[in-house]
Amino acid sequence: MQCIPAQIRDLDADIAAVGGIRQTLNQLFSEEAVYGLGSLLFGDFQILFGGENILPGVAICVGLTMLPYMDTGIRPLTMAGIIMILYTGSGIAAQFALGSPWIALPVYFIFVVLIMILTGEPLELRVSVSFLLCFVFCQANPVPPEAFLRRMAALAAGAALTALVTFLVWRWKGIGENGKTLLGQVRLCFKNKGYILRTGLGLALAMLLGMLMGLKRPMWISIVVMSLTQADFIDTKKRILYRSLATIFGAAVFAGILIPFIPGRYSMILILLLGYLSFFTKEYKYTQIVNAICALNASLIVLQAQEAVVARVFCLAVGIGVVLAIWGLQNGAVRIREAFSGTLEQQGETAYKSNV
Repeated sequence: MQCIPAQIRDLDADIAAVGGIRQTLNQLFSEEAVYGLGSLLFGDFQILFGGENILPGVAICVGLTMLPYMDTGIRPLTMAGIIMILYTGSGIAAQFALGSPWIALPVYFIFVVLIMILTGEPLELRVSVSFLLCFVFCQANPVPPEAFLRRMAALAAGAALTALVTFLVWRWKGIGENGKTLLGQVRLCFKNKGYILRTGLGLALAMLLGMLMGLKRPMWISIVVMSLTQADFIDTKKRILYRSLATIFGAAVFAGILIPFIPGRYSMILILLLGYLSFFTKEYKYTQIVNAICALNASLIVLQAQEAVVARVFCLAVGIGVVLAIWGLQNGAVRIREAFSGTLEQQGETAYKSNV
C-alpha cells in the first residue's frame, strides 16, 4: 500500500463509497423495501385517518406496491401528477353517493372514463386497477360531510406518498426518461375507446344499481363489473366462467368449513394462510377463490354468514348481467352503424347510376 499514490487510494475510496451508496439506494428502491413500507404504513393509516378510510387505504397500498415498478412509458413527473389527481378525485366523485343516484350516474361515468384515458395503457399492465379500486371503495363507503376533510386528507397523504415513491424509483431506474406527455398518453388510450366506454358505463350502472337496491355491500357488484370487463369478449367469457366457479367453490368452503369448524378467533389465521398461498399463483381462476373466501369472511362485520353467501352470489349475477348487457349494446350499435353505412352506400350507388 505504501507504493500506491495517495490520489489513487483516494479515488479507490471514492469509488467504493459511491458503490456503497448505489447499493444502499438499490436496496432502498427495491420492490421488497417498498412492499414493506406499504405494509408498515397500512396500520398507521387506520390510526391516523379512522376505520372509514381503511378500504381506500388498501387500494392506495396496492398502488404503492405496484406503480413504482410499472414501466408505463409515461414521464415520471406526469405519472406523479396522474396519481395525485386520480386518488384525490376518487374521494370527491364518490361523495355523490350521498345524493340522488341519477345525478351521481353521469359523474361516476365521467370519472371512470377519466381514469381509463389516463391509465388505460399499457393495457397488459392494468395500471388503472388501484385507481378504480380506490374509487369503488370510496363510493361504496361515502362519509358524512363532517368526515369528508379527513377522507380527503387520507387520500391526499396516500397519493402524495405513492407519487413521491413512484417518481423517485422511476428516476433512479431510468423509467420514462423519454416517456409520453399527458396528451400523448390520452391519445394512446383513446385507441381503446370501446373498452374505455364499456368500463365507464359498466361501473356507473353497477354503482347505480347498488344505490337503488340499498345493498350493504354495493361494491361487490362494482368489483365484478370491473374484473369482468375486458378489451376482448373472449377474455370476458373466460373470466365469467372462472369467477362463477370460484365464487361457488369459495362460498362452499366458507359456509361448509370456515363457519362450522373454525372458531372466529382462528379464522384470520386461515385467511392469512390463503392470502400467502395466493402469492404463488397469478392465475385468475385460483386467486378468485381466495378473494371470495376473504370477502365473505370480512363481510361478517355487517352480514350473517348465510346472508353474506346469498349477497355474494346475487351481486355476481347482477355484475355478469351488466357486463353482458353492455357488450350486447355495443354489438347492437355496431350492427346498426354497419347497416346504416351500407344503406347510404347503396343509395349513393343508385344515385350515381341514375345520373350516368
